[in-house]
Amino acid sequence: MKKHALFRSLAACATAAWLLAGCGGGGGDGGGSSTLGPPPSARFGASTQFEGICDLPTQKRFVRSYLDEVYLWYNEVPEVNAAAYSNIPDYFNALLVRTPDANGQPKDRFSAVLPASQASDVLAQAALQFDATQLLSAGTGTFVPLVFTDSTGSGRRFGYIQFTDHDVGAQDQLIAAFQQVRDAGAQDLVLDLRRNSGGFLYIALTAASMVTGPGSSGQVFERLRYNDKRTAESNASTLFFSSTVQFAETQHPVGSPLPQLGLPRVFVLTTGQTCSASESIINALQGIGVQVVRIGTTTCGKPYGFRQKNNCGWAFFPIEFQGTNAKGFGDYTTGFRPTCEVQDNATAGAGSASDPLLTAAKFYIDNGQCPAGTATGGLQSAATPITTQESPRRPAWAGRLLRPDQR
Repeated sequence: MKKHALFRSLAACATAAWLLAGCGGGGGDGGGSSTLGPPPSARFGASTQFEGICDLPTQKRFVRSYLDEVYLWYNEVPEVNAAAYSNIPDYFNALLVRTPDANGQPKDRFSAVLPASQASDVLAQAALQFDATQLLSAGTGTFVPLVFTDSTGSGRRFGYIQFTDHDVGAQDQLIAAFQQVRDAGAQDLVLDLRRNSGGFLYIALTAASMVTGPGSSGQVFERLRYNDKRTAESNASTLFFSSTVQFAETQHPVGSPLPQLGLPRVFVLTTGQTCSASESIINALQGIGVQVVRIGTTTCGKPYGFRQKNNCGWAFFPIEFQGTNAKGFGDYTTGFRPTCEVQDNATAGAGSASDPLLTAAKFYIDNGQCPAGTATGGLQSAATPITTQESPRRPAWAGRLLRPDQR
């Protein structure tokens, strides 16, 4: 099936209100409307009355109205003189909320505007931008390039799954990978997210559901919180763990059983490139009591998400929602710090015998603690700030997306 046809098939999930959490409502070029969504701006007039009128003053009116409708922090937008800005990107960026959050980070580090054609190109190419050497590994496909089972030094059987991108098609590949690991009798799982900068949230939901067992079904995976003018949308936007496929791609129809591992703990390999939808996996599992042992360096810290909105050749990605887990936690804007701090070695090869992150995970499986030399293993205090220069492979606006039918 060609990709554009696949997007259309995924769009069908918007026909049921309870699926809007995974599909979203509105956005794009005006297609896929639903009864849920932001009310028109009372202060600036409905954005729809300015949409598609492409002189600069009217485009600015659209931007200001649209942010008042959808932006998570619409009531904190600074007052600026629109006439002082000669282009749309500068005006959009001037309106974003940069005040500190509870963790001292600027509230909005992720909203973006760029040419619509560039946004489409970036999304289409995101899954192709990883080491060519990974393609030589024995895995299930582009997004899951390496899967195997092995034994630790003490003889405990573990599965390893390298997962590089939450793009359309990744869910089918993940199902095959988890099936392989389950059938091989893995007692533990090492999920390698070190280069996974996120993407579509429904794929993160499926991955987390396969780590767990049937007992997790119906528990909250993630609640999406929109601004206070969108309470009905927030109330209808919860994703739940499930033992079956909830959003079909091409190989597994909705309702197909998932190959669940039923694990009380999982080892997740992380770096600063682990972002957004990948962080949802970590947060959601911790929210239902699964022990997530994080090996590597601190994740990027992005609990927020967007829909794409196009107007007059521009693609807008203002932050619209924050995701929280079953315990109501979603304030990880400084990232998830590792249980065991281990610096990655790009020359070693992910999943290889010399991979320092996998080596540390195997040590923890056998010994129940971090190796010496890690943040909790004897040489550095766990309270010591962990810094990294790594940048996510996907742009920030492309890391936690709804609506796989609208790019």
